Amino acid sequence: MNVNKNLAKLFSVPVNEITETKTPPAGGTFNSENFQKDYELVQSNIKDLIGTGNVALESALKVATQSDSPRAFEVVAILLKTMADLNNNVLDVHKKAKDTTGQKVEVKQTNNSVFVGSTKDLQNLLNKERSTEKDVVDAEVVNNEQKQQPRLPE
Repeated sequence: MNVNKNLAKLFSVPVNEITETKTPPAGGTFNSENFQKDYELVQSNIKDLIGTGNVALESALKVATQSDSPRAFEVVAILLKTMADLNNNVLDVHKKAKDTTGQKVEVKQTNNSVFVGSTKDLQNLLNKERSTEKDVVDAEVVNNEQKQQPRLPE
């Protein structure tokens, strides 16, 4: 505080006009809008790298098979490892984003499902591309939540 008083006297400024600026905490505050933009940027960059890597991998594989050079195959192996790491990075970005935002993924689970129909109908529902019928009607889920409690004799 003595320094402030001395500076105030030197520049002939009142002491109360000297204010100290506080620096924001390291890392700043969490801004979900900036986070979403950064997340989308990282995600698109990694996907672009994967696309470029696939093209490079195809070219390197052609060179390696045509030249039969051990070094060319070594380059292909390194590129394959790099591509696998990039694919894992995509999953890591999703996991970190989920951890940062605190979103919980809800898993809906259905137990004791019963399909009433023929095996042909079931196959048509499961695989619509290979279906023999052109109009496949979606099945209706019936959920009987109310169960009767057995009565005790009086």
